[in-house]
Amino acid sequence: MKIFLAVDPGASGGFAISYGDGMDQLEVRPWVDETEWLSTLWELLDHPDSESVVAIVEHVPPYVGRAIPSSAAFKLGKNFGYICGTIRALQIPLNLTRPQEWQKGLEGVKAASGSKKKRVLRDHANRLFPTIKGVTLKTADGLLILHHFLSR
Repeated sequence: MKIFLAVDPGASGGFAISYGDGMDQLEVRPWVDETEWLSTLWELLDHPDSESVVAIVEHVPPYVGRAIPSSAAFKLGKNFGYICGTIRALQIPLNLTRPQEWQKGLEGVKAASGSKKKRVLRDHANRLFPTIKGVTLKTADGLLILHHFLSR
């Protein structure tokens, strides 16, 4: 079985895991800290039914805009680097996807910004996956990134 891991690298982000090529066995988790992240990666690599793990990470922009403080941009870049570095160090294939790619076709996303945009994304995730527990503002992006990757 192939395991897919889709990550929103923001400090208040999260990730989604698909056990298999479909969207039948899904799990979402919020980002907690670096130690828990490493435990998750090892857990996926050591999964008894795992043939391989594939990661999809949101590619963060080099410039996040005037409304975002530089301290927040620094944290985003630091998290992105840590996440991608650990994935590569463990030799997990890494795919990067820009927000414009995975958000394409999601109604109301372009018109929104900030917390309103996060709520729109969470609502899309809840609509697409009504049976998944734990879909929050933190985990919705990871789930939608995974949906985009597996649906293409």
